[in-house]
Amino acid sequence: MNKIDSLLDILSKIYQVLVLVYNSKYHGDLVFDEDPQMDRQEVKDYLGISESTYKRKVKEGKLKPLKLPGGDKFYKSELLAEFKESKRSGRV
Repeated sequence: MNKIDSLLDILSKIYQVLVLVYNSKYHGDLVFDEDPQMDRQEVKDYLGISESTYKRKVKEGKLKPLKLPGGDKFYKSELLAEFKESKRSGRV
């Protein structure tokens, strides 16, 4: 069983490296596992914005989702500027 655990650990690390490479190639930033992913609804709740505001911010480039199967995903760290704006304007 020890060899299987070692193999799974190695495969997990390879997967993490592949995710980092993908994100750096297509999104310019390296993001680690400690940075949770959020889906579209979680982002709207976190920022206190409506669906139309969400769509507008994506169109303007203020929000840059990862286009993945199952919908848009965001890393929480990438939302810091928009969160500060939402807090400033009193939405959060």
